[in-house]
Amino acid sequence: MRYLILVLLNVPIILAALINIITQYKLRKVSLARFRHQLIIWLVIMIVLVGSFPMYNISIGHPPLDSSELSLFDILQTTTIILLFYIANTQRQRIDQNERRLRDLHQELSIKLSQK
Repeated sequence: MRYLILVLLNVPIILAALINIITQYKLRKVSLARFRHQLIIWLVIMIVLVGSFPMYNISIGHPPLDSSELSLFDILQTTTIILLFYIANTQRQRIDQNERRLRDLHQELSIKLSQK
């Protein structure tokens, strides 16, 4: 039951990150290389989140979804780490977009001033 709570709390954050990166790519705000990089990162996080706990349980001889060793603190800690990673990643994307926009505006201003 606790494992299900862990997955249900974190999958929406990961899906939001995937939708965000796909939207940014479709709007041409990120390059293909960055899109692939971010897509791989979030898919790896999803796979690790969903697969690591059952694999650990199988390796020690417990049923795959036995969550007796998973505490509430573990669930909150994992959710917080994924949420902070999502927030940091989103803020980095915004900073990159603002830097690109500022560079373009500076270039336009330089061209206009040089024509006078």
